[in-house]
Amino acid sequence: MNEIRAENREWINFAKGAAIILVVLYHSSLFLSDFGLAGSTPRLRLLLSYFPMPVFFFIAGLTARRMLTWNLKDLWRRRLLTLLYLYLLWSVIRVVFYLVVPHLRGTERSPTDLFNIVLLPVWPTSSYWFIWALAVFTLLAWLLRKVPVTVQLGLAGAVAVLSTTPGALDLDNVGWDRVAANFIFFIIAVYFPHTVYRLAARVRAWHAVVLVVVYVGLAVALVLLHLSRIPGLILLESAVAVAMGVALATLLVRVKWLNFMNTLGQYSFQIYLLHLFLVASALALLAPFSESFWLQRAGNALPFLLAAIVLVASLYLAKLLRRFSFLWVSPFRKRQTKAGSRRAHQNGDLL
Repeated sequence: MNEIRAENREWINFAKGAAIILVVLYHSSLFLSDFGLAGSTPRLRLLLSYFPMPVFFFIAGLTARRMLTWNLKDLWRRRLLTLLYLYLLWSVIRVVFYLVVPHLRGTERSPTDLFNIVLLPVWPTSSYWFIWALAVFTLLAWLLRKVPVTVQLGLAGAVAVLSTTPGALDLDNVGWDRVAANFIFFIIAVYFPHTVYRLAARVRAWHAVVLVVVYVGLAVALVLLHLSRIPGLILLESAVAVAMGVALATLLVRVKWLNFMNTLGQYSFQIYLLHLFLVASALALLAPFSESFWLQRAGNALPFLLAAIVLVASLYLAKLLRRFSFLWVSPFRKRQTKAGSRRAHQNGDLL
């Protein structure tokens, strides 16, 4: 009984729900900013970048420990093949989508560019770089499994510090840059899942308050005081964000009127895959009216409104498409039990 309580995992879906909300809000602001319709949210967008992806990679690592015991054949069949299949499938769907819906983001290379498409397996530029990064993390963790954990953490930490310090290590690619910055969170979770669960079970309200204060303080230093060039400061903010996310989730998951967060967390993978199509479609509809007075005046509220609509629409669309299992899990994976298959379809087995 004590062990079950010590490893209570109910907070995981809540944390994923919070992270996917921020991802959708981030992209809503990002897309709208190209038309000057994001108001003052671009600065907020910078803050949002410190939280969601480290949390997602951290949570993904919590359930990845067992893969270290597999041989290479099992690793390929049970994990890597699934990740690569989903990455390529949804990248192709994205290309087809932009053959129909105009790509209006002038700050981003066209998804239908042939050179861009050919390089996707090694140079991820699509919004599905997260799945590609998980495949890289999985392979890296497996290859390094016999290296002392302290050495792995030291190397991953050093790379993360360099990649999050402006001007130190910029690979000029969203996938590779995020791999360098976030592998540390994945590998910590891989080797210390039970420690994480035990610490989460001991969280008290004052822990969350302290973490929120530290997070806000670091945000002020990074955004308002422009101290992002201090080595390790952005990484520290992301680490605090992960701890804060876990602490708040363990406390707020008990609040009944916030149960919708758990639902969002359960469908976070599907929402992640679908939401950008809805954001891009909304942008195409708004583009002809982008200079209208009423839209310009609504700039500060528009990203929040768009994010709320997209979240709800993505959730319902995900439920509608749930029967098409090939969209969410690889048809090449080994046969599962009914219960295991149902969990994979609902949770995406990734986010």
